[in-house]
Amino acid sequence: MFFMTVRKRKRKNRYLGQRSHGAGNTKNRRGAGNRGGRGKAGSHKHRFQLFAKIFGTERPQLKAQHETRAINLDMLVQLLPKFAEEKKTEKTAQGTIIDGKKICFDKVLGKSNGLKEKLVLRNLRVSKKAREKILEAEGTIEGLPLEAEKSEGE
Repeated sequence: MFFMTVRKRKRKNRYLGQRSHGAGNTKNRRGAGNRGGRGKAGSHKHRFQLFAKIFGTERPQLKAQHETRAINLDMLVQLLPKFAEEKKTEKTAQGTIIDGKKICFDKVLGKSNGLKEKLVLRNLRVSKKAREKILEAEGTIEGLPLEAEKSEGE
């Protein structure tokens, strides 16, 4: 069985034979008085409820939100060779120096199966578990304090 597509009729044609064309009484089509004025007329008087959101209120300005980029310890250790190739990390006698600004991360989280490398972290926030694991592996953390210490000091 074959069906032909039916085109949608225009509104003008649907109202043929109806005197008011969906506008109610014919007197309702006479001039801007029926609308309560032209444009935004009466926006502070008789049509205030329609424009209350626009006029007389200060709209709050949105602030750009900085999304924290976090990385787990095990993932950080896996990415160390790649960072070394790109010269984003340095190997010294103290350990591998990792700068958060260079590797584009803000925070280190504690998920790992045991850390064997000495890490020297700079410009990175560190969670409690990550701090414990880094210090256990004789690494150091420079720069930003632990979040718990920050809240106690304020």
